[in-house]
Amino acid sequence: MKKHMLFLSLFLTVGTLNACTSNPNDKTSNEWKESKEENEVRESTNEDEKTTAEDDWDLSSTFHYSVEYESGEEGSYEIVGNKDTVGFTGPFPIIAKDSQKYFWFYFGKENIYNKPVEVKAIKKGTKKPVNILSGPSTFFEDAAVSPDSVNMPSTLTFPSAGIWKILMYMDGELYEKIVVEVV
Repeated sequence: MKKHMLFLSLFLTVGTLNACTSNPNDKTSNEWKESKEENEVRESTNEDEKTTAEDDWDLSSTFHYSVEYESGEEGSYEIVGNKDTVGFTGPFPIIAKDSQKYFWFYFGKENIYNKPVEVKAIKKGTKKPVNILSGPSTFFEDAAVSPDSVNMPSTLTFPSAGIWKILMYMDGELYEKIVVEVV
């Protein structure tokens, strides 16, 4: 009889615990997680980030950048960003929650090889940046698409759709802001 009671107690405990755990396929659970992420994004402790979240939200321009490869062939990239500082190319439109490879181009004059790069983004209507970059975090010579270019491959993931302001930091300093639409 004690074995039956022990088995019944164990069965009820496991059943209760299983019923109380969240299911990753459960829509309510996913909505709660997304809501929690968006609330975390809304909080900010850095004054520079607060100012950045409140300034201009016009979409950044796109332009074509022509290169000549080491093979002598010519190519062209559609870049979003600033012709005088930095921009990136990759699959457009940018899709939320979809990790995609993007290629950064540096158009400035100083030597930035091997300086640490950090890429964050702030969603319009929020204040706290989220880290969207995974992969290499420096511009390095071997990644050049042409002899005169300074490049960095990367993987970016935006947590949700909307207007996002990308904040690129080089060597710990905010270097450029690029505003994009994520679908």
